[in-house]
Amino acid sequence: MKTNVVEAVKFCFTGKLITQISLSVDENEKRVEKALEKAIPLVLESLMLRAERAGGPTALLNMACEAYAADLLHHLPHLATTAWYTTSAGLMQGLAGDGYDSLINRIAIVSGVRPTAGEGLLLIAAAAVLSVLGRYATENELSPTEFVNWFKAQKVEVAMALFPDMNRQPDSLTDSLEGAHHLSALRRPTAVVQRPGLSAEHGTWAPVGGGSIFTPQPETTAPAAPAASSTTGFRWQWSLLLLFAVCLGYYFGHERLTTIPGTVSAFADSPGANPTAVVNATEAGATTTPLGTYDRDRDMYIYDTGQPIVLTLANGSSQKVGANSTENRLYTFLSDPSFQVDSVNRTKGWINFDRVYFDAGKATLTSESEQQLHNIAEVLKTFPEATVKLGGYTDNTGLDTKNLVLSEERAKTAALALVKKGIPFHRLQFKGYGSKYFVATNETPEGRALNRRISIRVVKK
Repeated sequence: MKTNVVEAVKFCFTGKLITQISLSVDENEKRVEKALEKAIPLVLESLMLRAERAGGPTALLNMACEAYAADLLHHLPHLATTAWYTTSAGLMQGLAGDGYDSLINRIAIVSGVRPTAGEGLLLIAAAAVLSVLGRYATENELSPTEFVNWFKAQKVEVAMALFPDMNRQPDSLTDSLEGAHHLSALRRPTAVVQRPGLSAEHGTWAPVGGGSIFTPQPETTAPAAPAASSTTGFRWQWSLLLLFAVCLGYYFGHERLTTIPGTVSAFADSPGANPTAVVNATEAGATTTPLGTYDRDRDMYIYDTGQPIVLTLANGSSQKVGANSTENRLYTFLSDPSFQVDSVNRTKGWINFDRVYFDAGKATLTSESEQQLHNIAEVLKTFPEATVKLGGYTDNTGLDTKNLVLSEERAKTAALALVKKGIPFHRLQFKGYGSKYFVATNETPEGRALNRRISIRVVKK
């Protein structure tokens, strides 16, 4: 038997078996094959997480051996007529919890099958995975410990199956982070506001969580010779303006992170959200357009991320970011005990990426997105217990179905970029929402640019 568990499970689905399954779920063979290709690593990932819990190795081994003994591989086309269909459903619902429906929708969106068929194919994949695991354990007479150690050794193969794009550009995996850092720095948007008079050497260090934040202070200069009254008056006006800018940067950098600029409230994971309410609130002026500039040439919204600060992480690395940047907001949320994940209202806690962009109509990241994704990965490494979810959004141009698929692919691409930078795949979730949860009017180019975005939410601290 193949030692690669992903390939071993795929090997079971012969052309004849795919044909039989497609007839049972009433879907196209190619779509069925694509759905199973997505479902298999998702099931394996879920089982790996179950194996790490108390009593997990023994429970998983027993269930796998039972599935193998029941000869489920020969009953997959009509699994729904057997008791194992209910067993598989209970297993996956228990593993996925509230994310069960999201898991099914992800399979359906990627493969193009109906959600009902997506659920059936997920459960078929679960039965096949258990059977293959049981066969390997039985043939090699593995103990629970030996079994789970072998299973955990398959993590890389499972990750590669979850994110197949990791194999498309192998040269990017060998590029040093330092080189990527400099490349991104050279290509940063030029429209970002640079506040004058801020020194990188004088300021205040404040310990936060596992690291600290350095806030530069305005430079002081020796008093100049007395000048005309008009010049003196202008100097006082400039000083007041500078003080106001510093205070404004501090305010935005330390306000509650659950309020995202440009939204009525947090927006993404809300099945009951009312788009009309968002429109009415926007028209009534309840929302505030994020500080920044619309770049007409590139059709992008360039965010002003606030007063420059230096964020120093627990590993000694530092990041030069804005007080209102995605990095600072995410870091503060993770490090500050007063900010807690709202497990009931999943619309809260979303933070927009302010420097992640994609090519028009594609799920291809632009080069200037590299720096922020690198920064976010380093922040997540500082909090190894944290799990985050990425949400993808589009404007309303084009077909809703295509926008939904595009937003899913963009969220997946951003998640994949974090995996390449060292974040374990089991700490990441992603979902596409299309144009449903817009934050600005789609009637203007600027509004559409604001609606095309990627957001991040902490689901576990």
